[in-house]
Amino acid sequence: MAGLSLQDDGGITTVTFSRPILTRAVLTELGGALSVLATRDRPSPIVLASAHPTIFLAGANLAEIAELDALSCIPYARLGRSVAAALSSHPAPVVAAVGGSCSGGGFDLVMAADTIVASPSAVFSHPGIRRGLVTGWGGTESIARTLGGATTRRALLEASDLEAAHLERLGAIRCLAADPTAEARRAALEMARLDPRRVALWRRLRGSNFVDRFRAFVVEKS
Repeated sequence: MAGLSLQDDGGITTVTFSRPILTRAVLTELGGALSVLATRDRPSPIVLASAHPTIFLAGANLAEIAELDALSCIPYARLGRSVAAALSSHPAPVVAAVGGSCSGGGFDLVMAADTIVASPSAVFSHPGIRRGLVTGWGGTESIARTLGGATTRRALLEASDLEAAHLERLGAIRCLAADPTAEARRAALEMARLDPRRVALWRRLRGSNFVDRFRAFVVEKS
């Protein structure tokens, strides 16, 4: 694979981005890989990692975005949303190991993971907001649901950088680690031992509005 590398080791599949730019080709490649991984007889937990030492993902390809018009932006957004949906519905836990900056569409994709482990220096942002640009991949909705009003305003109105330590205090990041990939592997194995119904409930709660969350809680307790 040109844009990704996949490694199966110790019951975990590590999906590593070779370069930190999410081109259409990389998104298509990732979507195809997730489809194959999900249909294995025993799907394994996934850790998302990056080969770049200081940039986890810099987001979408700006040259490709510049070529979009009112019609072509629709399938582009659908492609990103389909990949995010594949991450959030994978049959086993998905953990993002973020070491460095994570921007734009990269921020969108990690919000689709079940949890995030980050380095202390990691920074999350949506800089395209300054230009009136969003990917349409669903990450802005996830940010608004997960981070709360004040932090969402910083991210999506002011286009401010969000430090990993701040997101950890909010509970959006599981923990900070000097080696986020190693810690993400431990987290993935720990989550894989949970009752699958708990993971399914968590995903329903995370992706719903308050009424749906309450209904899911009542159904689970009844």
